[in-house]
This record gives sequence, C-alpha cells and structure tokens, in this order.
Amino acid sequence: MILILMGVLLFIDTQTLILIIIAFIVLVIWGPSKIPQLARSLGQSIREFRRGAAENEPEPELIEVAKKLGIDPSGKSRDELLAEINKALGQQRNGPATTKASVDPKVLEIAEKLGIDTRGKSEEDLIKEINWRMSNK
Repeated sequence: MILILMGVLLFIDTQTLILIIIAFIVLVIWGPSKIPQLARSLGQSIREFRRGAAENEPEPELIEVAKKLGIDPSGKSRDELLAEINKALGQQRNGPATTKASVDPKVLEIAEKLGIDTRGKSEEDLIKEINWRMSNK
C-alpha cells in the first residue's frame, strides 16, 4: 500500500500535491459538514471582489466620449475619466462665446450618442444633462 502511495506521489507534480495537502488539512480542521459553507463564502467573496473591480472601470460609452474630446482614457478609472470629461466640457463652455442657438458640434455628438434629445436646448443645458447621464451610469 505504501509503495502504491509513493508511486502515485511520484507522478503528481508539486502544485497538485500542495493542493491535495491543503485540502486534507482543511478537511481535518473544519470537517466535511463545513466545507460547502466555506466554498460558498469563498465564491461570494470572489464575486464581490470582481463586482467592485468592475465598478471602477469606465464604460465603453465613457471611453468613446473621452476620445471624442481628445482625452486619453488609458489607465484611468471611471471617476478620473469623468472629472477630465467635465473639465473639458467646462472649458468648451467657457471658451469662445456662443449664442444659445449655436452648440459645439462635439457636445451635440456626445449628447446624441447618449440618447439625449438636443432640440431646443442650449449648450449649457446639454452639458448638464451629459454630466448627469455619465455620473448616473
């Protein structure tokens, strides 16, 4: 019996052997009745971690808006990207004087991409609605 066990151990790589030893120790410490509960808790923890990591990633629409405004979205969190978009839109609004009828084409394009009705709205109204939509996604 010992020879068979040693023969099996020779064919198992180191990582698999370590996992088997850890599984055996877990089984001895907590017993077979607690293992499903531990596995469920581990699964929930991993799911929460992934959800938290995904919340900070910018959405594809946000990345597209940033690119249209000339902002490089690479390596930036969702909040950083939103702050830069707001800054860029604010600079456009405070830049050249625009009448209520004339709206920056970039702002119009972004608003239309987000599904915002642009008819009869000033650039300032559109920027406020874009900011509201982007922060509530």
